Amino acid sequence: MLGFKGLLTHVIRKIHERRLGKHDHTTGSSCPSPPLSSIHRSLPAWARDRRLPRPATSGLLPIFLVSLILSNLLTPSPSLYSPHHSSLYTPPPQPTAGPHITTSIIVPTFHEHDNIASLVQTTYSALPSLLAKETEFVFVDDDSQDGTEEEVERLRREGFLNLELLVRARGGGESGLSSAVIRGFERARGTRLVVMDADLQHPPSAIPQLLDALEESKSPMALGTRYGEGVAMDRNWPLYRRVISWGARMLARPLTTASDPMTGFFAVKKDAFEASAPLSPMGFKIALELLLSIPKASNPPEVPYAFGVRTQGASKLGAKVIIKYVMQLVHLYRRALGILWHILVAGGITGAVWAAKKGLGLRRRGLGGRLTGQRRGGGLLPLYRNESKMR
Repeated sequence: MLGFKGLLTHVIRKIHERRLGKHDHTTGSSCPSPPLSSIHRSLPAWARDRRLPRPATSGLLPIFLVSLILSNLLTPSPSLYSPHHSSLYTPPPQPTAGPHITTSIIVPTFHEHDNIASLVQTTYSALPSLLAKETEFVFVDDDSQDGTEEEVERLRREGFLNLELLVRARGGGESGLSSAVIRGFERARGTRLVVMDADLQHPPSAIPQLLDALEESKSPMALGTRYGEGVAMDRNWPLYRRVISWGARMLARPLTTASDPMTGFFAVKKDAFEASAPLSPMGFKIALELLLSIPKASNPPEVPYAFGVRTQGASKLGAKVIIKYVMQLVHLYRRALGILWHILVAGGITGAVWAAKKGLGLRRRGLGGRLTGQRRGGGLLPLYRNESKMR
């Protein structure tokens, strides 16, 4: 049987004979074939100077299949929180004197001692009288050891009785904003839950509008948005924070129609939270997690507010927070797309390998072109040399 080189040589010889008319029609015999060197000289330039290329996608299918398998095996699956099976806390009894608590404001804290008094006083002053009497604060502190417990106790002595404090000890295996909010939900006595930061960047004056939007909408959630009409971020907010906020928002936009899914200022009905699908408590953007987990929460009403700047304490944004957010997005996209997520991951890896191979091939081809003038007999000629020697 002819090998590939022998077959290619045979085909080229037949083409050459037809072009030169080397067949004797009177006798039916063929004239002797010309030497292979003359065949090579008669070939087009592209055939003399280039070897037959291998297919550009050669070997990519195994890479795709291996990437698909590894994506299924190695993509981390976070520990999920189930409202029905993962609860650690229960609400305390309702007050025996005065109105029952209907609204709970959940505030996760870590080294926020200097902001607590201002937040409590400003919030109760901004709420209508009856709403203020029916509202409690639930502070969830990650064992700051900065005087937060003493500050809450001092405010209670001054007459702010509806203040709850939950301190999570260090080394207890649980910390971070999202899990703090979830534990605050468990501890809350109200049927309406408001989440806000302790640093007063979320204006307490917007809480009544947020609660009104929650009651008037069919959605079990209402979001505060920094991107509504007529509002703007404080001019003193750093440029790098604006860029990070914009990038995080764009990464999440395919998952929801909300204008500000990264907001930390929102309201949710407690019974809707308790009916949600399992949640991932590892991230720092619990609103996005709730939007995708609570039934009928995908299109919430939004209340514009002016985002302020921190006046006390330090921001918690850092590399660790960004990494956790990316991991949270991976979990959410994987849950939303199912097997399509792993196909996209495998396709991306395969495409990167193909691009790398193509780039390397172009570099080698360019090097080969520079060396063509330094040697003779390149291209397809080696395919014929062995046959020529045999003749």
